[in-house]
Amino acid sequence: MNGAGETSYDEVPYDSLPYGASHPDRLATIGTLFGMEPAPIDACRVLELGCASGGNIIPIAEYLPRSRFLGIDSSRRQITEGVETIRTLGFENIELRHCDILDVTPEFGVFDYIVCHGVYSWVPDPVRDKILSICAENLAPQGVAYVSYNTYPGWYLRGMIRDMMRYHVRGLADPPARIRQAKAWLDFLVQAVPTQDSAYGLLLKAELERLASTQESYLYHEHLEDVNEPTYFHDFAERAQAHGLQYLGEAQFSTMVASNFAPEVERTLQQVSPDLIALEQYMDFVRNRQFRASLLCRRRVRLVRDVWPEKLMRLFVACPARPKASLPDVPSGARESFLGLHDIGIVSGDPLVKAALLELAGTWPQAVHFSELLSLARTRLDSSLVDDEAGASQDAAVLASSLLRCYAADAVELHVRALPLTLAPGEHPRASACARFQASCSERVTNLRHETVLLKELNSGVLRMMDGTRDIDDLVASLDRGMVTTECISGERDASSRPMDAAVRQALAELIRCGLFCSPSRP
Repeated sequence: MNGAGETSYDEVPYDSLPYGASHPDRLATIGTLFGMEPAPIDACRVLELGCASGGNIIPIAEYLPRSRFLGIDSSRRQITEGVETIRTLGFENIELRHCDILDVTPEFGVFDYIVCHGVYSWVPDPVRDKILSICAENLAPQGVAYVSYNTYPGWYLRGMIRDMMRYHVRGLADPPARIRQAKAWLDFLVQAVPTQDSAYGLLLKAELERLASTQESYLYHEHLEDVNEPTYFHDFAERAQAHGLQYLGEAQFSTMVASNFAPEVERTLQQVSPDLIALEQYMDFVRNRQFRASLLCRRRVRLVRDVWPEKLMRLFVACPARPKASLPDVPSGARESFLGLHDIGIVSGDPLVKAALLELAGTWPQAVHFSELLSLARTRLDSSLVDDEAGASQDAAVLASSLLRCYAADAVELHVRALPLTLAPGEHPRASACARFQASCSERVTNLRHETVLLKELNSGVLRMMDGTRDIDDLVASLDRGMVTTECISGERDASSRPMDAAVRQALAELIRCGLFCSPSRP
């Protein structure tokens, strides 16, 4: 992002992927919980700074067809690729523009949500200031900006490894050669440094294992770029304040909750922290945090930091909520265990809470409005409760308090709207247009929950054909004609023994559960 000719991202394009934490739905949810009135995401304007080829912003444009999107990036190669993707998909609510961040002006317009992921730490100081200026000058009065960055103290250790790799490849100009040699040097270090009784050796081993699961473009831009300047959180917050902004919160709410630490740790953190910024910084010290995705808003916005359960009653809730018991005891006060998001345990003896969790399990991955969830849970317990308005208010408070605790532990999701996906795709199922396009050239696709999904081969074939024009019989007939070989169906030698119809229906069920099929009411 330096305004000059070809960039390193033209030489080594960055894998352009969805970042769920940057979705306007997530930003609006956090803003709502802290007392803001963010713009409805169904009709908003979104700007992404450093959009690469649009892997993050294009799927959101499909998700929110009545909103408007602008993405900018200084890599002409990546913008060209993204523009071609938009042309192929036929989306008319999004523009990608080859443009340097330094060239953004107030004339670009006002945006309800501004996203800047993976840029702030990787650009020179004047560009970092410009990012914050854009958030101040181009953000709507109730707008929310998302800025991610590497942070200290965690990046001190990772930065040491980066420095060693950069020293080793200092005489090489060819990107593939730099990548090979950097990985080779890290391999050598792991072999040369013992891990037994050695924190240094364990660090090197952990970093190699982490990098082994990432794309080479990540290693190149994270560890071999000229600029990668992490910052302490308090410095970032002070710099944002100097631009007329204030810290709203983190894109992941659970990281802001001091009560997620042990009680004695929480007490000390509260005692030594005179304000929210200090508390967040001290929590980074305890966690050895390496990365943040911070949300900002205008300084004049009045925030209400106390998150009361009543705020949750305006929102939608989603959770896989898998019960550990095959037949959980719901009506009694017996404590039952469920696995929520990220396999985080949820334990409750409250019949209403248990009933609500089972309802969420049945509707996953869809989100349910709190009022509907409350009604479904009460009906599951006793159908006569539907007309008991006096008890409904008390039940709402109990359920909202419990779900808020689960949200603070990262075990459930909150949303400002229902997700545009379906569990009942109808006679002519229609999968996400973005996902169908991605499946034609990759095994990784973006679902309607804004996550990356890794496809099996048959599932990929089924997904590509689900454009709303075929029923199941049509799909089976097409696959039987050889579009996908029988061997690809299961990867087993005796695959021919499995009926195509059953395999297709199983694939369809898996894709639906992955959140890849659009609601029939979607435009």
